[in-house]
Amino acid sequence: MRDTLLSVAVLAAILIVSALITNWFARTMYNRCPSCSTLNAKRRAACRSCGHALK
Repeated sequence: MRDTLLSVAVLAAILIVSALITNWFARTMYNRCPSCSTLNAKRRAACRSCGHALK
């Protein structure tokens, strides 16, 4: 029983850490368009979907 709980705890920790890393990467590499909420690379000056100017 103890081994099962430990395995579940390790699995949960791995999933949480990977979600945090993914979220950090997305916030670092992409901007969200204020008009249509599309993710755009930081190097873009205008949204790839709607053409709205990005910051």
